[in-house]
Amino acid sequence: MCVLDFKSKVWSLQPLLHLLLSLCLVGVTTACGGGRMTQQEMHRAYQQALASTETTARSDWQANPDALAAAVEKPKRYFREMTGTNVERLTKLTYAQDAFLCDTLHIALGADEIEAYFLKTADRVNELSVTFLDFSTAGREVFARWSMTMRADGLAGDQPVTSYGISHFRFDREGKILLHQDFWDAGGAFFEQLPGLKWIIPRVRGGL
Repeated sequence: MCVLDFKSKVWSLQPLLHLLLSLCLVGVTTACGGGRMTQQEMHRAYQQALASTETTARSDWQANPDALAAAVEKPKRYFREMTGTNVERLTKLTYAQDAFLCDTLHIALGADEIEAYFLKTADRVNELSVTFLDFSTAGREVFARWSMTMRADGLAGDQPVTSYGISHFRFDREGKILLHQDFWDAGGAFFEQLPGLKWIIPRVRGGL
C-alpha cells in the first residue's frame, strides 16, 4: 500500500518534472550558445536553408565519385580533431561563406559565425573528435553517419562520452559545405551526462 501510494505521488509529479527538465535544457543550451531558439524555429530555419540551397548545391555525385571523395574529406579533416588552431585554419576552407549549420543545439549562419561557434566549443571541451563511419548520396543530398567522442570538465565525471549521429550535407561546386544539419540524441549524449540532469532524463524518458 505504501509502495503504491509512493508511486502514485511520483507519477503525479511527472508533468512538473517535464517542466523542470525543459527549463534546465533551455538554460544549458543558452549557456552553450544555443540562444533561445525553439526546436520549431530550428526546423523552420533548416527548411529555409534547404530552399535557399536548392539550386546552388552540387548534385552530380554519382557521375563524379572523385569530387565526392574530395568534398567529404573536408568535414572529415575538420572534425577529426577539433582544436582552436584547426578551426581557425580550416573553417573557411571547409564551409562556404554563406553556409548554414545546425548541430541541434545551435544555429550558425555563415563561415564567420560557424568559426566563432566552433572556437567556443573547442575552448570549452578537453577533447572533441568525430569519426565518419560512412557516407551516402541521393541527388544533391550527402548523408554521413558518425561517432563523436567528447570529454569536458563536469561531464560524465570528466570521462569521455561517445555518441552517434547523422549529418545532412549539401556542397557547392567548389566542394565547400553549403548546408550542415546534424541529427543526434543530445539528451542521452550530452544533457544526461550533466550532474544536475543525469537522473531526471532517464526517468522522464521511461515514464518514471
